[in-house]
Amino acid sequence: MAARRAAVIGTGLIGSSVGLGLRRAGWVVVGHDPDPRALAAALAAGAVDAAVPSSEAAFGDVEVAVIAAPVSVVPDIACAALDAGVVCVTDVGSVKGPIVAAVEAARPSTAARFVGGHPMAGSEQLGAAGADADLFVGASWVLTPTPRSDPDAFARVREIVSALGADVLAMTPEHHDEL
Repeated sequence: MAARRAAVIGTGLIGSSVGLGLRRAGWVVVGHDPDPRALAAALAAGAVDAAVPSSEAAFGDVEVAVIAAPVSVVPDIACAALDAGVVCVTDVGSVKGPIVAAVEAARPSTAARFVGGHPMAGSEQLGAAGADADLFVGASWVLTPTPRSDPDAFARVREIVSALGADVLAMTPEHHDEL
């Protein structure tokens, strides 16, 4: 049986921790970061199996894309992943309403495969050097499906997040942002 494949876009603390957790669970993880030093550090730390020169290059032949980038660029990266046919796309941004609304407005026919997410975990450490495969164990991870969300995409993201050890909470993007 072939290993499941994921793309992690953004290889700071959270993205690299996701990569470490997925790799420990048997996934093959391809990573991209616009900062070549951050990407090299993620590769050296074992957070990704392969480093690629662009987010678009990361989207080939992956089941899920996890976007761990600044919230201002998440919608554009999510749209690129959807355009590339990634089965499900999620993010780790701290706000959900604007991101989900932007993706749904930009890609009304494919936005159902995007499920916003926000792990309630972190560390005083920075970057891949501080990454930890156990960072999400016992932490809450909010997923923000909407009425337009594909139930299969939501179930897949929920399963992946749970496999990282997180306790999944589901709520609307607006409720998340109110809290």
